Amino acid sequence: MKCNKILSALALSLLMAGAANATELRLSVETPPGHVRNQAAERWAEEIQKESNGSITVSIFPGAQLYKSADAVRALASGALDLSIQASPTLSQFEPNLSVITLPIFFGSSRDDVRKILDGSLGRELWGMVEKKGIVVPPGGHFEFAPNNSAYTTKKVVESYGDLSGVKLATPPSPVVVSILKEMGASPVATPRSEIVLQLTQGQIDGLGSVTDLTIKGGKLWEAGIANAFADNAGWGVYIPLVSKATLDKLSEADRKIVLDSWDKVVGWARDYSANELADARAINEQNGVAYHDPSTDEIAAMREKMIGVQDQIVKDSGMDADFVKRVADTLSAK
Repeated sequence: MKCNKILSALALSLLMAGAANATELRLSVETPPGHVRNQAAERWAEEIQKESNGSITVSIFPGAQLYKSADAVRALASGALDLSIQASPTLSQFEPNLSVITLPIFFGSSRDDVRKILDGSLGRELWGMVEKKGIVVPPGGHFEFAPNNSAYTTKKVVESYGDLSGVKLATPPSPVVVSILKEMGASPVATPRSEIVLQLTQGQIDGLGSVTDLTIKGGKLWEAGIANAFADNAGWGVYIPLVSKATLDKLSEADRKIVLDSWDKVVGWARDYSANELADARAINEQNGVAYHDPSTDEIAAMREKMIGVQDQIVKDSGMDADFVKRVADTLSAK
């Protein structure tokens, strides 16, 4: 009996010692629980814990509890934060070339077109640019959320590109997005996600620009007044898993591999889930009173041609690598 007590005490002692020695990582996302970003984060955390036999734990902080999006990226670069999943427009403030999928060359593009670039050598080159900022993109890379639409508005109805003139639109915090919408005639203002509902309800803005059907559906933004959509598929946005290089440098080689490789087991689920979620997003928005206006194929083609005419200047002004953009454009247009 005494022997059993000693063995039990020893086992408890070893368990407590293991817990005390566990590596604890923090993952910050600005979206609320239930969002695909959060669900992907939860699966990533579970996979890391499973593969490490509990020696690595991940605490998830949703709803910008720790950091707003841009602050999270800075925290990753400094090592103050370990993990995050961020939208490409936000991250493009720190690595401008991430805006490549938002450029006019991607107007009208498909999910497969995005993967053609980001899943290949050009994508690896892009992730290498991010790593130079002190942030590592794990194997498996991005997952797409949806094509962007140029305007979702409250009272001002946009039925054509001409109707964009002077419309005040909150946009993701990307200089390229702001430049594109200005060239299209709108009055864009880069706005943190956390401020959008307040600005909509107070009438400070006319709507949102360069966001997606999922943005409206996920935030139930019809409750904040969004009543119209101008659906023109003007470029794409993706979510990107991120790991602080400073964090990885502190881990053993085995633990680094676990943290990075665990994402590769999650990304397939995230891509499928996002695609399925997008499939009914428009219908749900319409059921909640959002009226959709679809420009004709000719209108979209004419705007794309016009915007490609100013694309080189946008690339230059935003600090993007013109050679990289050209290689992306060549690859995108190749059969």
